[in-house]
Amino acid sequence: MRKTLAALVLTVVALLGVGIVVVASASSTQGKTPDFYFKRQLMWLGVSIVAGFIVSRFDYHNWKKWLTWKNYPLLPVLFYVFVVVLLVLTLCPGIKHNINGSYRWLVFGPFNIQPGEFAKLAIIIATAAWMDHLQRRVTSFRLGIGVPAVLLGVFGLLLFLEKDLGAAVVIGVLGLSLMCVAGVRKLHLLPFATVAVALGALWISQDSHRLGRLKGWWQMVVNPSSVSSVNFHVNHSTTAFQIGGFKGSGLGESIQKHHYLPEAYTDFIAAIGGEELGFFFSIGIVLAYAILLICGVLISIRAPDRLGRLLAFGMTILLVFQGAFNIGVVTGLLPTKGLALPFISYGGSNLITALVAVGTLFNIGRQIDEHEERTYARVARDALNKA
Repeated sequence: MRKTLAALVLTVVALLGVGIVVVASASSTQGKTPDFYFKRQLMWLGVSIVAGFIVSRFDYHNWKKWLTWKNYPLLPVLFYVFVVVLLVLTLCPGIKHNINGSYRWLVFGPFNIQPGEFAKLAIIIATAAWMDHLQRRVTSFRLGIGVPAVLLGVFGLLLFLEKDLGAAVVIGVLGLSLMCVAGVRKLHLLPFATVAVALGALWISQDSHRLGRLKGWWQMVVNPSSVSSVNFHVNHSTTAFQIGGFKGSGLGESIQKHHYLPEAYTDFIAAIGGEELGFFFSIGIVLAYAILLICGVLISIRAPDRLGRLLAFGMTILLVFQGAFNIGVVTGLLPTKGLALPFISYGGSNLITALVAVGTLFNIGRQIDEHEERTYARVARDALNKA
């Protein structure tokens, strides 16, 4: 497991290093000064590293040990409720801030916090702790489906009110994936998933802006040569990749970052990286997320207990799904949706969430080695006693 953890850490460090460089370049034309967002990202990186380190030393078993009442772990509940309160605050008059038509941020002076990012962690921890608590009762429809449905429904409603479809999609994928691998009966899961997709489709149909984006994307799929104002982001994003070509135009030489491509240093930062650094940057990012997927799956498979397996699986899906979706959007393979590229995009909340996920994976991986060492020692001791 040490090799797996080493690969995980080295891959994350590489992504963070590349991310800082590309953020510095992509944001140089966007802020009050050329290094405005670069300095802020360095600050958030420091905070995120501290958060990830703390989580890596926090025994994940404490999620079911601490504050137990009637044999149920209350610590995940408290964390879940804390995030719900943050989400509610984003909608309160006098506190809420409308940014690009959404109310997904809490503003503290010069800093913005996005509670939807922390909701992703909360749904992983709460669902994993609940499924671990149920054990064999996970096959019960009322317990295995009903309770997680309530957890997802509360977040879904609040994110709907915030108009944060991206976070809602991620949370839905996380919840359904965890229920599936936890052993929920597929016949129970299918109608729940169907209802969730139907509600999502109804949500989009009632929002002319998002419905227009979806129609524009489908028009582009059917006729790639079509040009539409709805596909403005994707048109400039694909143009950036075309300009970069194989070798790239050179670091700092992007054309699209000069206010042609919106969200150049956040949601569409991969396009700027592809334009400046070329094919090797793009394929390198894909390979890095593939390595993260392999490391996460190995940690999940070898985790010493059910809670560890579920937490590792959820954190892996959180990182890899968002990375894959973001890459799909910037290349035009998926409809435009505001999801950051973990470790690369500018933003404090998503960077903290990503490194907390990595810290959790490292924590579980480290305990795998400790568990195996204790097992080997016990087997050797028993063998000596029998001899």
